Amino acid sequence: MTALDQAVLKPHNTLEEAVFARHVVWMRSRKILKQYWEWCSVHSRAFAAIAITSPRSRYAVVEMDLYGLGAGGLDRNAGQEILRIVLEQPMKAGSVFFVSPVYVSACVEGKSAKAFASRICRSAQEALSLDLITHEEWIHGELKRSEAGGRNKSAFAPISGQARAEVIEELHKDGDAAIL
Repeated sequence: MTALDQAVLKPHNTLEEAVFARHVVWMRSRKILKQYWEWCSVHSRAFAAIAITSPRSRYAVVEMDLYGLGAGGLDRNAGQEILRIVLEQPMKAGSVFFVSPVYVSACVEGKSAKAFASRICRSAQEALSLDLITHEEWIHGELKRSEAGGRNKSAFAPISGQARAEVIEELHKDGDAAIL
C-alpha cells in the first residue's frame, strides 16, 4: 500500500468494515451509516463517522456522537481532553468545530481523519468506561444513578469556534472559554 492509498478515504460498503475500523466512512449513501449507528447504540460504543464529499477530498468532517448511548455525556475533564485533541488537528481554515458532552465535530485534513476519529473515540470510551461494561449494565447503572439524585459528573458548556489561528490560540490559553 502506497502513502497515497493510505491518505485516500474510501466509503465503507458493509457494516462489518465499519465495526472493524471502529468508525464509518461515508460519502453519499447513508445505509451503512445508519446500520453502524444502531450497532454502536446496542453495543455501548462511541459512534464515529467520517463524511467525505469524494474519495479524493482533501478534508473530511469527523463526528463523534454519544447521544444514542444514554451515557450522560463526558465530564469536564474528559471534555477538556477532547477539546485539546480537536485543537491539535489540522482543520480546514474557517470551518467550524464543536465539542459538547455528547457530540464532537470538526473538519480536518482527510489524511488525519481516521487517526482523529480513533483518538476522540478512545478518549470517550475510556472516560465513560464503555469498553468495560455491557449495554445492559450501563443502562442499569444509569437508572441507579438517576434514582440516587441524578448524574454524579459535572458536564461542561459546549464549546464551538471557527478554525482560525487566533481562536485556537485563545482556547489553548483558556480551555474553559466558550467561543461561539
